[in-house]
Amino acid sequence: MLSLCISFFMSCNSNEKVEKVDVTTSEIKTDNKTEITSTNIEKLSKILDFETHKPIKVHYKYVFIDNSGQHERLSVSGPSDYYLEAILYFDEETFKAMNDFELNLEWMEQNHNKRDFNFDWLPKSIKKELANHNIKNYKGHPDFFFGTGVNGKVWYLDNKLLLQEYTN
Repeated sequence: MLSLCISFFMSCNSNEKVEKVDVTTSEIKTDNKTEITSTNIEKLSKILDFETHKPIKVHYKYVFIDNSGQHERLSVSGPSDYYLEAILYFDEETFKAMNDFELNLEWMEQNHNKRDFNFDWLPKSIKKELANHNIKNYKGHPDFFFGTGVNGKVWYLDNKLLLQEYTN
């Protein structure tokens, strides 16, 4: 009887539709600079906080500049720098919840320029959507959800965000 129950559960779970997302990652290192382009949500979750709103898909470019001076004999070390450019895709329900939360906030206009979000690596379809995004008085938003603090800014599109984070 126990094996029958286990078989039943396994067959029920095998019919579940799981979307397989191909993960691609490219890493280029030159001197003290590392450039990573990836679609790996788990790796991006080490940089951004996805505890409240986890995207269903991501595509990002992360550049880390190691200024620790460990690779040069006479260098003076300093703080490392980084910048992140990302597309975060969300299901409709999550995206609506994020929009609803934001509509109830009072915050100063950010005056972000959408040209700043026209990343050179964006797919043509996203570039076109961004170019056609002409909501009256839209000035971009600070990052409310992913833990970037004052160094993060986002641009809302259709069920997706363009996000930037960087060191000062």
